Amino acid sequence: MSPPLKEVRKAAGLTQIQLAQKADISRFRLCLAETGSLELRPDEMAAIADAVRQAMERTARIAHEFESLVAATP
Repeated sequence: MSPPLKEVRKAAGLTQIQLAQKADISRFRLCLAETGSLELRPDEMAAIADAVRQAMERTARIAHEFESLVAATP
């Protein structure tokens, strides 16, 4: 079973507003989908997946840069 949409969004460090904007869907539809009251269309799910992936990649890059700074500190 896949993780709930809300859990995925939070793991990516995104608010509902941020994810809705990045995925170009309404916050209302996202909220309904997170509560299980609405099934998103495949194109909406693809847009959400892309937005989450980009956010997680950005977080990973920042973490890697931070680790490099820490390793370089005497």
